[in-house]
Amino acid sequence: MPDENQQEAQFLTTEHFVLQTARTGTIQEGIGRANLFVASVSSATVTLGFVAQVTQMGEAFHVFALIILPSLYFIGIVTFVRSVQVAIEDMVHARGMARIRHYFVERSPGVRPYLMHSPHDDYRGTLSSFGFPLTGLQSFMTTAGMVNVISSVIAGVFVALTIKSASSLPPWTFTLAGIIGFFASVSVCRQYQVRAWTRAEQNLAVLFPSEE
Repeated sequence: MPDENQQEAQFLTTEHFVLQTARTGTIQEGIGRANLFVASVSSATVTLGFVAQVTQMGEAFHVFALIILPSLYFIGIVTFVRSVQVAIEDMVHARGMARIRHYFVERSPGVRPYLMHSPHDDYRGTLSSFGFPLTGLQSFMTTAGMVNVISSVIAGVFVALTIKSASSLPPWTFTLAGIIGFFASVSVCRQYQVRAWTRAEQNLAVLFPSEE
């Protein structure tokens, strides 16, 4: 029996190392994609500023902006979707590590006070170690939430600029349209994020829930 327990401990220690390495990879990918998106937005903004000066905000500027803004929005959307996927992957790895901690707590209950992270593999147990609030606003603190907002600003600007270029309506109309476009994009992306996390939660069984 001691040999069997030792083998289990060695196996789970190795699995914990593998999960930690996988978490590091997902975090690096998320940061890299976010940096690429922000760099694209920054470069495009500077370029739009130069074009605006040269063309005096004329027709050439509008044509250029109406071409480049959808491209930025596409980059933002694919970055957002992948950021959601990366966050879910990280969550699965974190839950796996929590299960391993639960194993060691079962074998040696005396180590429980010395653990910084929770040995429970549910949503509440994962966040309780960090003191994060269980609110809907927490999703906007993530990389995906940040990319969502920036992408939605681009969408709002594109909508407003399109209406301005195609009509002679007063400024408040296309400004209002841009605001509506912004909130519509935020809402759609937010719904996608919630549905993706809900599916992930449903597919991932909770073996060791937190105490009520």
